[in-house]
Amino acid sequence: MIPTQPTRRASGFKPCAPWAGAAALTLGFLFGSPAALAASPPANAVIGNQASASYADATGTTQVATSNLVQTTVLQVGSFTLDSVNQITNTVVNTKSGAAGATVYAPHVLTNTGNGVDTFALTVKADAGKFSRVEVFADVDGNGLPDSTTALCTTTAASVCTVTPVQSVPGNNGAFRFVVAYTIPGSATGTGNFDAATITAIPGTPALYVAPNISAADKDEVKLATDAVFNVTKTIGAPSVAPPGGGVWPTASASGPRSSAACTPVSWTNGLASSATCQYTVYTLTFNNTGGAPGKFALSDTLPVGQTYVAGSAVWSGASGTALGDGAAGDPSGIDFQVTGSTLNAVVASLNPNVTQTLSFVVLVNSTAAVGTSTTTNVARYDAANAPAAVSAAAIGTTLDSSTNPAAYTVLARFGIVVGSNPSTSATALDATAGTPNPAGQDLTTRQLAVAGGSVRFPQIVFNTGGATDAVNLSISDSTFPVGTSFQFFAADSGAPLLDTNGDGVPDTGPIPAGGSINIVTQAQLPPATVGGAYVATVLGRSVNDNTKIDATADRLEQVIATLVDLTNTKTGTGAASVANGDLGAGPSPLPTQTHETGAGTGTMFSLWVKNHDAIDATYNFAASQTPGFPGALPAGWTVKFVAAGGTCASPAIPNVAVIAGGQNEIAACVTPPSAQTAVTAVKIYFKVQSTAVASTGGIASDVKTDAVTVTSTALQLGASLTPNNNGQVAPGGTVVYAHTLTNIGAQSCGAYTLTANVPAGDATQGWTTSIYLDVNGDGQIDAGDTPVSGPLASLPVGAAQKLLVRVFAPGGVTAGVSSTTTVTATFTDAAPNCGTPSATDITAVITGQIRVLKTQAADATCDGVADAPGFAATSLQLKPGQCIVYKVVATNEGVVPVTNIAINDALPAYTALSAKQPALQCEATGVSGTALAFVPGATAVSCGSAANTVAPGGTATLTFAVQINP
Repeated sequence: MIPTQPTRRASGFKPCAPWAGAAALTLGFLFGSPAALAASPPANAVIGNQASASYADATGTTQVATSNLVQTTVLQVGSFTLDSVNQITNTVVNTKSGAAGATVYAPHVLTNTGNGVDTFALTVKADAGKFSRVEVFADVDGNGLPDSTTALCTTTAASVCTVTPVQSVPGNNGAFRFVVAYTIPGSATGTGNFDAATITAIPGTPALYVAPNISAADKDEVKLATDAVFNVTKTIGAPSVAPPGGGVWPTASASGPRSSAACTPVSWTNGLASSATCQYTVYTLTFNNTGGAPGKFALSDTLPVGQTYVAGSAVWSGASGTALGDGAAGDPSGIDFQVTGSTLNAVVASLNPNVTQTLSFVVLVNSTAAVGTSTTTNVARYDAANAPAAVSAAAIGTTLDSSTNPAAYTVLARFGIVVGSNPSTSATALDATAGTPNPAGQDLTTRQLAVAGGSVRFPQIVFNTGGATDAVNLSISDSTFPVGTSFQFFAADSGAPLLDTNGDGVPDTGPIPAGGSINIVTQAQLPPATVGGAYVATVLGRSVNDNTKIDATADRLEQVIATLVDLTNTKTGTGAASVANGDLGAGPSPLPTQTHETGAGTGTMFSLWVKNHDAIDATYNFAASQTPGFPGALPAGWTVKFVAAGGTCASPAIPNVAVIAGGQNEIAACVTPPSAQTAVTAVKIYFKVQSTAVASTGGIASDVKTDAVTVTSTALQLGASLTPNNNGQVAPGGTVVYAHTLTNIGAQSCGAYTLTANVPAGDATQGWTTSIYLDVNGDGQIDAGDTPVSGPLASLPVGAAQKLLVRVFAPGGVTAGVSSTTTVTATFTDAAPNCGTPSATDITAVITGQIRVLKTQAADATCDGVADAPGFAATSLQLKPGQCIVYKVVATNEGVVPVTNIAINDALPAYTALSAKQPALQCEATGVSGTALAFVPGATAVSCGSAANTVAPGGTATLTFAVQINP
C-alpha cells in the first residue's frame, strides 16, 4: 500500500465535464508558477508537487485523491561575464587618455549569470608596468567613478593588483561594478599608446563552470597626451543646471515603470513631469579636460530603443537654463548640438584644462521598453583627444573611440487588473473603490434561481490592464451565501478548473498577456436543504506580481428554492463572520477574530467552540490552513495540534469532537511556528471543522474561522516537528500507509525518543490497528529493508530528519463512510527541557471505491523523453538547470466496486516547462472501459482522463510526462 492525501467530498457536486474534474479541490497542493516558468531556478531550490485524481464513487459523489509529494533539488551551475566577454580574450573594452601625472578611470562590471552565489578573484596586471600606480575601487552606482577613496587593491610598477577580499556575487545576474584607476607618471613623455592592462576574473568554485567559461579577461588601453585629454561619465540624476526656461526638471529616477501606449511624445515645456501615462527621466553627461591644453571636445550618444529624446530639453552647463537647438542652429555660443533620430551629437569648441562641464537632457521611457534594462541601457562615445578641426555636430567623424560607463534605467513592470461580468470591458467593470464591486452595471452578475443542493454558475472576465504579463489570484473575499456553500473557478472555454499556478495556495488565471483577458466561470455549490435569498458573493482578483492591485466583481443569487455548524473563539461568538473580525455564522471572516503573540518555536493556544445547529448529533474533524480554501497548507514549518478543552501544547492530540444536537463543545488548538521563523505580524490561520458524516440535510456540515499569530522572536534551542498531517482512504479489511518526517528544528541535539501511533479506544475495540516503520530508503513505501519500530530510538542531531511510515489496518466489518484518526507521537525521553512531544494525525476514511495515487519521478539528463537508469522512484533527485524530469502518476482502484470518470491532473512545478521530447506513452489505462483516456497538455498543467469511463477494481490509469528545468 502507498500513502495518499485527502479524498474530499463535494456535497453531491457533479461537474458538467467530470474529467475536467475536481482538481481545483486540491489547489493547495499544486506548485507551479507562470512567473517562474521563464526564470532559471536558484541553486538548491526544491521543485516538486503532488498529482491528483478525480473520480465518482459508487454513490455518484465526486472524490479527489492526491498523490505523495516528489521533489527535485536544483544543483548549482556556474557562468559569468566580465564586461562583454566570458573567457580569456584580448578585447579592449576601455580606451582612456591622460596627461603625464593624471589618473584615468576605466569602468567594468562582473555579472554572475549562474544560478547561485559564488566568489570571484579579480586581478589587474599592467602589460608593460609603466603606470606609477594601479588601483581598483568599488562603483556600486555604476557612474564610472570610485564610490570612495578606499581602494580594494593598490599596486605600483609591474606588480599585480589583486582585489581583496574576493568578491561574493549573487547568481541570476547579480553584478559587481568596479573601476580601475591608472596613474600616469609625471615624468612620462611622448604621445599615443602608453600602456595597457589585463583585467582577469576567476570564479571561486571552478568545478561549477564549463570551459572556456572558467576564467575571463579583457583589457584597458591608456594613451598619453600632451594636448587636451577628455573623460566622460553618464549618469541619471538631478542636473546641477536649470532646465530650459528655468523651473524644475522631471524627477530623475534610475528605475520605474515605462509609459503606457496612451502616452504621446512631447517637446519640452515647463512643468513636464512623469504621470500615470508618461514616464520621464533625466541623463547628465559630465565631461572634463585633464590634459595640458585646451581642446575641441566631441561626443555622440545614441539612445537605446526603449527611450526617446524629449525635443528641446537639452541644456549645457555653459548656458544654464537655455535650451540647446536640436537642429543646425539655435545653440548658445561655444557649443554645437544636433539631434538626428535617436542620436545626440555635441561639440564644444574649446574646453580648458581642469574644467568640468555637463550636458543634461530628458528622455521618455517608451511604452515598448522591455522590463529590466535590456532596452534602456547604453554608453555614449567620445573622442578622448582634441577632435579634428573638421568635426561638427552634423559631421561627428570617426574618432569617437572612447566610451562612457553604461547608464541603465531599470524598467519596472506596471501592473493592473480588472474583474467584471461577462460581457464587460475593463472600463465598465473597474471598481470605483478598489476591491469593492460597483453596485450595478457590468460589475454585477445576477442569477434568478437555483435549487438547494445544486450549483449556480456566474460568467466573468478577468482583464490584465497592466504593461506586462500577469496572473490574477481569484478568491471569494466576501459572501452572504448559505453556510456550506463552496466556490470554484473554471476556465470558460475548456471547463477545466483554475489551479494554483504560482505556489501561493490560491487558484489563479494563469498568465494573461498585457492588455489581454480571459473568460472564467465562478461556480457556487449550494448546500442541500437551505432556502432563502438573496445572496451575494464578492469575487476578488489580486495581481500575482503586485498584490496591491485588486479588483472585485459581485455575484448575486436572487433565490434558493431550504448553518449546520458554527466555529467560534468564544461560547457566544464575536459578531457576524461575513464582516470584520466576526466569527458567528458562515466564515471565514476577512480579519482575524483573535491574534496571539508567541516566540519562534513556542506554541500558542486558541480556544475553539463548536456549535451543532443540526437536529442530530454530530462528530467533527478539524483542519487548519494559511488560506481560506481547503485542503490547504500551513506556512512552511508551522504545525497545528488540536487538544481537549483546557489543554496545553503538551496535551495529547484529539482526532475529533462529538457534539449533541443543538449543543456546543469546546476544544483548543496549539499553533506552533518553526524555530527559525523570523518576527512576523498577524499570520492568518484558518481553522475548519467538518462533520464526519452527512447531516440531517444530506450534506457535509462545515465552518471556517480566521485567527492570526504574531511571532515576536526567533530563539529556539530545543524542538522537533513531526509532519505532515495526512488523509487517506481504505476499503474494509484493507491497509493504508502514511509517510511522516520527524525533524530536529532546534539549535541543539534532541535525545532518545519513542514513537507511538494510536487510534481512539473505540476504534481499537473494533479492530483498527497500527504499526510504525523507519523508512530506510525514503521512498514512502514499506519495503523489505524498512525497519519496524519496537522500542526507543537514538538521538536526533541538529538538522537531522528521520522518515517514518505508519501502516493503518481497517477491520473487515467496518462501515463505509466512517473514519478513524491515528495520532502519531514522538516522545523525547531526556529530562526537561527536551524536544517535547511533536505529533501528527492520519485520518483514514473507509470507502468502497478507493483510488490510490502514486507519483514517481526519474532523471532525464539528455531530455530525450526516456527515463534514465535506475528508473522511476518516489525519492528525491538532484539535477541541473536545463536537464529534464520524467514524472509517472499511477491511479489504482483498490476498492471492491468500480468507480467512474477518472481523471489524473498534475501541475508543472515552478521553474519548469513541458519538455520538447515527451515519453512515447503519456496516458495509459488497464481495466478501464468506456471513453478512452486522453492526454491533454497545457501551459501549466497536464491531465489524463475522459468524459465517461469506468475503472474496475484493480484497474489503473497512468499519466507520464516530462518537464525541463529552466536553463
